[in-house]
Amino acid sequence: MELERRVGPVVTCREVRQDGRTVGELEASVFAAALIIDRDGILADKARGVMARAADVASAPTFDVVLPGAAGCRADAVQRTSLPYVYVSALAARDSVDGGVLVTIRSLSPDWPAAEHMLRSLRVLTRQGKLAEGYEHGVNDNAPLFPLVVANRR
Repeated sequence: MELERRVGPVVTCREVRQDGRTVGELEASVFAAALIIDRDGILADKARGVMARAADVASAPTFDVVLPGAAGCRADAVQRTSLPYVYVSALAARDSVDGGVLVTIRSLSPDWPAAEHMLRSLRVLTRQGKLAEGYEHGVNDNAPLFPLVVANRR
């Protein structure tokens, strides 16, 4: 995977096969928002808004997702384009924060090993700069994260 471009807070990486066809794109950006346990549904709104632009989907259902030290919402879509599988996640640390992270994945197939590898490196830091709880080194290193995270099972 290679860095395709960086514009302000948005970083886009892309994997291209030898024949020039794109296998997938991963885009990550940060956003500012007054989030205190996401009481106003800001994360779901962000995920739906990005999905509307990324996949030209008027309304995509979202569902809660959980990572160690973070929570958020994800929207998925399949469209008729060269990269039909689209996953958008809006994540934020579980404690009070002033923003979050948006991750958009567009891929040729529902499983994309390069994106999975990149997502395994995702870590959430606390306000004190420490690794959020739940990241024990060596534990679940091989657990699949693609497409990003699992549904919250309350």
